[in-house]
Amino acid sequence: MKRVILLLGFLVTVINVQSLYAQNFSVKGRVVSDEGNEPLIGVAIMQEGNGNGVITDIDGNYTIEIKGADRATLTFSYVGMQQQQHVVTPATRTLDIVLKSDAQVMDEVVVVAYGVRKKGTIAGSVSTVKSEKLADVPAASFDQALQGQAPGLTVLARSGEPSAPASFSIRGTNSINSGTSPLFIMDGMPISGSDFNAINPSDIESVSVLKDASSTSIYGARAANGVIVITTKRGSLVNQSAKVTFRTQLGISQLAQDNWNLMNTAERIAYEKEVGLDAGKDYGKLGLIDINWFDEVFNNSALLQSYELQVNGATDKVRYYVSGNFYNQDGVAVESYFKRYNVRANVEAQAKEWLKIGTNIMMTHENIQQADQGAYSTVTPISAARFMLPYWNPYKNDGSLASVNDGSWKGLNQNPLEWIENNPATSDKNKLIANLFFEFTPVKGLKIRSLAGLNYTDIDGVTYSMPSYRPNNDQGKAARSNSRVYNFSITNTAEYRFNIDRIHDFNFMIGQEGVDYKSEGFSVATAGQNNDKLTDISTGTRATSWANSSSAYSYVSFFGRGEYNYDNRYYADFSLRTDGSSRFGVEGRWATFWSVGLMWNLLGEKFMRNNKWLTNAQIAFSMGTSGNSEIPNYDHLALVAGGGDYMDNAGIAPVSKGNEKLKWEKLWTTNIALHLGFFDRINMDVEFYNKKTTNMLMAVPVSYADAGYGSRWDNVGGMINRGVELNIGVDVVKTNNFIWNVNANASYNKNEITELYNGVQEYIMSTTGMKLAVGHSYGEFYLNRYAGVNPANGDPLWYDMNGEITPEFHESDKVLVGHSYIAPWQGGFGTTLSWKGLSLGAQFSWVADRWMMNNDRFFEENTTFDNYNLSRRMLYDRWKQPGDVTAVPRYGVTPQFDTHLLENASFLRLKNLSLGYTLPASLLKRTKVLSAARVYAQAQNLFTFTDFSGLDPESNSNIYKAQYPMTRQFTFGLEFTF
Repeated sequence: MKRVILLLGFLVTVINVQSLYAQNFSVKGRVVSDEGNEPLIGVAIMQEGNGNGVITDIDGNYTIEIKGADRATLTFSYVGMQQQQHVVTPATRTLDIVLKSDAQVMDEVVVVAYGVRKKGTIAGSVSTVKSEKLADVPAASFDQALQGQAPGLTVLARSGEPSAPASFSIRGTNSINSGTSPLFIMDGMPISGSDFNAINPSDIESVSVLKDASSTSIYGARAANGVIVITTKRGSLVNQSAKVTFRTQLGISQLAQDNWNLMNTAERIAYEKEVGLDAGKDYGKLGLIDINWFDEVFNNSALLQSYELQVNGATDKVRYYVSGNFYNQDGVAVESYFKRYNVRANVEAQAKEWLKIGTNIMMTHENIQQADQGAYSTVTPISAARFMLPYWNPYKNDGSLASVNDGSWKGLNQNPLEWIENNPATSDKNKLIANLFFEFTPVKGLKIRSLAGLNYTDIDGVTYSMPSYRPNNDQGKAARSNSRVYNFSITNTAEYRFNIDRIHDFNFMIGQEGVDYKSEGFSVATAGQNNDKLTDISTGTRATSWANSSSAYSYVSFFGRGEYNYDNRYYADFSLRTDGSSRFGVEGRWATFWSVGLMWNLLGEKFMRNNKWLTNAQIAFSMGTSGNSEIPNYDHLALVAGGGDYMDNAGIAPVSKGNEKLKWEKLWTTNIALHLGFFDRINMDVEFYNKKTTNMLMAVPVSYADAGYGSRWDNVGGMINRGVELNIGVDVVKTNNFIWNVNANASYNKNEITELYNGVQEYIMSTTGMKLAVGHSYGEFYLNRYAGVNPANGDPLWYDMNGEITPEFHESDKVLVGHSYIAPWQGGFGTTLSWKGLSLGAQFSWVADRWMMNNDRFFEENTTFDNYNLSRRMLYDRWKQPGDVTAVPRYGVTPQFDTHLLENASFLRLKNLSLGYTLPASLLKRTKVLSAARVYAQAQNLFTFTDFSGLDPESNSNIYKAQYPMTRQFTFGLEFTF
């Protein structure tokens, strides 16, 4: 017995000694990056469970002493890299680690409504554009960088003016008079497209485009046109010292195209002699002047510069991202520019184990001077450039502006360059978008979140007219306007996630949301100023106009969502939302919207597990409803308003007819999607959708005899959109040092009006050249068809209603011509190559079968305006004698607004071409300061291929007239990380 006791004692002693020995052992190694095999400085290596940790040195080396265990788990963490965990024992003497970029991890996360989901686990249709596509965009706003990036998303510029936002549409147009723009959400708060130029593109982490019912119906009332969710950057996810990044860009802007087809001096003189406009003109003197007004109005090297500083990091309790940006871009049109000062702070703190608090704050100040566009005038430069004759010199011999004041201006009317200098208009915009959130986790799996936010805008506009400018008759003018917009929002959600037997995964959410919008504004103008240095409002002698305005609306919403995942094979989700809006009367104020989504992951099935070539196979289906309420705020009410003047007495008068039965426009959407992956190299998504609009909100025409209203809002009509989307990405080559990827997407949408108001089958939209007709698409042109020129006499010809050629123009011969200004086809394609630190990327965007009336040609090819400059076609292509075959009539014929002005505005554009080089870490470590450095050059809108004869085919309008054209940018950039 004693021997047994002694033996046991000996064994216990040995075990204790071994245990004591096991509590102290060391592991060393080296950490390098997957790309370039470069050493990583400052990688955090933590022993799980006790907070013991070290970081790698300048060569990527580390040594860590394991305490309190003979077996431990080490976690390797580094900003921008995938986290790794490894088990070590006393036998593990050396452990070398290769960390991979977390770009793949980020690609696996998709931002959806009120949360994020792992890619491949959602039934809804969501396209995501990541930060690397947005950060380097040489533009004030990120919207242009989205063009051609997501199937089904159409982005078209309204103008090339630096501060102008683009227009967005997702899967076609769903309404005639109500809003067609998507709902924009940034960090949980609603914003508008006019806010885009206030956001620094480098602050954006991702943009998610939500397209079908499953992904959008949770937003209910505002989601009929899709939803775009913008997520800004956050601090590091792990305990990481501050990472400081400085970025700068410097470049120039110029017009993307120079389709200038107006006569030079020699051509103009020849034309005047041909048609008899040469009486009393000294061509010997005029022939010495040859001004290209295109070059006088548009700058070919407008400066663009941007500077920004970003700081992000984390402690064990706080994540932070702070940035500041200065952006300055001169417009290519004379006297236009855009300046922006922007700061952002995104902070999250784990105040308690069960409480997280945070804030997202963005403040921006903008200074803007815009060039007038869209209206024809001989003084506003963009328009005037087309009217000015080439022998009208805008400058004196000494280089100063030719003036009407001293008679040195020899042209008609005024020198447009002098006019813009003496009639400046500027605006200042202050923007605050801020929110505060609290996130509670009272029990495992339950997350309660409350977010309150404010979107505030203050815009101050000032215009002056100098009294010394002779056309102002020694009487100056001044005007000032101010508008303030407050948009308050609050969102409360409770989300509970749990799992049963590791097979059944459930996630339920309920929520409440409210939006309160208020706006107010005023304007006042005075005249009588008599000194150029005293042109304020207060220095005038009389007020010439004044106005004030205010408006408000509010939403209240209640919603819920449920998600179920069975064994990562079968996914289902449903959502339900009820919305109330102040824009509708009592009878139609509330509406309920819903969605159901299903997805089957084929690779989770047993019969697919031995498959080697198929790396993704999912089939998804969704259906549901959403709503639209984008109408004026008070039009459901019958209202009267003041401001009337009745024989010098203030009066009131009716302003809206009202309709208390007005209710929500509804959209029913069905979506079928197939997601495939092959050989872990090729990924393909194919989606089919059908959208049906009912209870369409439309401003229905009524007789002006009915109290003079002209129209009233009502729920009438219907519309459908059907389409298909294709998205393909291919990793052609993927090795440690070389990656080559190509991508392409295309979408087709067919729009059809199914019903109009009061049984009406068609309705002419006056002054637009368009007609609404049941069975046809919205935006289709309704015009007389031009048939060319009679070779015998030079008279224009047209087709009549029956297709017969006639020399007479009759309004009754107009027909729907089968072309729309809304493109049914759109898409993009591109490629990226990276070899070690060198990267090359190109991205194209395109739209097809889009048509537009080129209204500029109405003036350029019209002899009614031959006192001003005209198109070269009037000299070279005009009918001159019997037998001439041409499309331009004889001199003296006034053109009509018909199909000869209708042009194919389809285009293919090289949206971005970039070349960059990231310096090796082995070189940077010698500086002991820099951890990363990159140099790059890029071109935006480099090439455009189109048949459109105007200055630029990109527009969201049906009529092209004196538009500020899109610009091309060449920029050089530097990025340093400390």
